[in-house]
Amino acid sequence: MRKWSFMVMLLCFVNAAHALQIKSVVDNETVSSKISSVDVTRIFVQNDRIKSVKGIKGAYTRENDEKNGEIYLQPTSLFQHRAFTVLIDTEQGRHFTLLLHPMAVPSETLMLIPKGVGRLRAARFEQASSYELTINHLIRHMKHHTMPEGYAVYEVGRSPVFYREKHIRLCLKTIYQGLHLRGEVYTITNLNKTPLYLDEKTFYKKGIRAISFDNVVIAPKATIYLYRVLSR
Repeated sequence: MRKWSFMVMLLCFVNAAHALQIKSVVDNETVSSKISSVDVTRIFVQNDRIKSVKGIKGAYTRENDEKNGEIYLQPTSLFQHRAFTVLIDTEQGRHFTLLLHPMAVPSETLMLIPKGVGRLRAARFEQASSYELTINHLIRHMKHHTMPEGYAVYEVGRSPVFYREKHIRLCLKTIYQGLHLRGEVYTITNLNKTPLYLDEKTFYKKGIRAISFDNVVIAPKATIYLYRVLSR
């Protein structure tokens, strides 16, 4: 009995996993997805709410879940075998285009995970305080590895070496992208056998609004973090 119970639970888990689609979406870009042609598909945006949906008239029927900011969509008989697009706007100012492919499968759930900046939330973060204080808040988020409201954070996969001499190596690690501000996290490595003393002026250039170091002195063969904020 236990074996059969386990197999039933496993089957339910597999079916549930197939019923959930997860798609990464970027603001103002198009993503393709399958939906059920014979049943409703639930569509929602992670950490956001759908505000409006536009598409081809007569291609689908839709029900809105106003409480949770989700929609339930089903193709009409004319579009059960034809792809169609819908335009989605969210409460945080994001805009997505979905290219939907109806298929004869059971009811689906489509979760959209935004990978771009939430314009309204990022604007709220950047306008909540004075310009100088906002920059300080952004640097603090970078130092504590937290995400500012509405920002998109990107880890740099293969860290490019921006500046290398006999005694120093500068590598970009993380980008914090906002609406008008951009934060960058670098590592600075002292390749010398003696301590390295840093001067903020060395790292300033046009467009940079702030520079911060973990320490202004790097021990031999040691690495510290550099945080800088640029305006877009």
